Amino acid sequence: MSASSQTPKPIDALPPQTVRSLGARDVDELRRWAAGAGHRFVLVECSGCVDKRSVLETIGRAFDFPGWYGANLDALYDCLTDLPARAAPGWVVVLERLPNDPTFSDGDRAALLDVFRDATEEFAERRVALRVFYS
Repeated sequence: MSASSQTPKPIDALPPQTVRSLGARDVDELRRWAAGAGHRFVLVECSGCVDKRSVLETIGRAFDFPGWYGANLDALYDCLTDLPARAAPGWVVVLERLPNDPTFSDGDRAALLDVFRDATEEFAERRVALRVFYS
């Protein structure tokens, strides 16, 4: 494999609605890109999370979701799809260090990422970018 094929595409070359692995991307570089593009950057540091509930609570704090946020997948979707009203041309979200533990199963991870994928469709309708990266 050549070195150029291992280098991730620049973020502006990615679709405006995407959910993908962080891979070799640098979080600070994503933060700088978001700032330069006028997009909101949200880092969700999950290294202290042990289960789905703690991941959802951490997401809620990182986004500063309202008090009614119930830290469940339905509430996550509802709050995510309210974000375009915050008048940003786009969002860059990094879900860093999602748990790799039996208390946060592959199914939990898939369901969480599906909520973000579903939210990208709502963002697309409003012509607001949502790029989500996870590790």
